[in-house]
Amino acid sequence: MENRQKIVNLTFVAVGALFGYVVLEILLQLSSIYDFEARFAKVDLAIRGFSALCWGLLFLYLYTKDSTQQFTHEVVAELSRVTWPSNKETSWATVVVLIMVAISGMILGMLDIFWGYALQKLL
Repeated sequence: MENRQKIVNLTFVAVGALFGYVVLEILLQLSSIYDFEARFAKVDLAIRGFSALCWGLLFLYLYTKDSTQQFTHEVVAELSRVTWPSNKETSWATVVVLIMVAISGMILGMLDIFWGYALQKLL
């Protein structure tokens, strides 16, 4: 159970960091569009601070909300029950996918050549 709580907390940190990064990028884009650097001193520091504040607030919100904690614990519990494929199974599945992509590519290539030839003769 202790290990699950660490994973849940790490998930909340990652979600908060992703949200903070998105806020940072949006604000930096808006800053360059509206030229906030020329209007305000240290706007870059304010933007980075605000995005870090958004990250922290989202983390605290997720950490303190019981329904989010319960849902994330259930997700971690389900992931621990998943049967992951072995390296051999993964390798064979990759080979099958590559073969099917090659066959599909050849079929589509032949159809493209055929329809190109047919349209060239028609027009």
